[in-house]
Amino acid sequence: MAKKKGLTTQPSGPDMARKIWLAGIGAYGRAFSEAQESLAKVSEDTTKVFEDLVARGEEIEDTVESKGRELAKRVRSPAFSMEDRIKEMRERLHLNVGGEDDRRLSDVEERLARIEDKLDQLLAAGGARKSPAKRKTSKKSAS
Repeated sequence: MAKKKGLTTQPSGPDMARKIWLAGIGAYGRAFSEAQESLAKVSEDTTKVFEDLVARGEEIEDTVESKGRELAKRVRSPAFSMEDRIKEMRERLHLNVGGEDDRRLSDVEERLARIEDKLDQLLAAGGARKSPAKRKTSKKSAS
């Protein structure tokens, strides 16, 4: 029989084992290369996403700070004096020194003064008051 050209002979046992080993290493190398490419792509995307988030955070921070300054100006204006603060606190605690409380106190003082005047007039018109009569009690003799 004659050998046919173009056909390769089957590899022998040790040769076959070596080729299987090399195929496994090749598969590992390909997977490693693809993983590195994917990781590089994810790293680029991650960096871009992170930078976008930082930019958005800066915008929000600026907005919050400006709104906070506006609110602070409205809440505590420099024209709000210490006297106004004290007056407001007294009103909250119902310790008004001025206003209606003073008027009510003055009214009571005036009424008391009128009552004292009338009492003095009555005492002066009636003369000296007589002292109340003393009760007579019987003394028991100690016998």
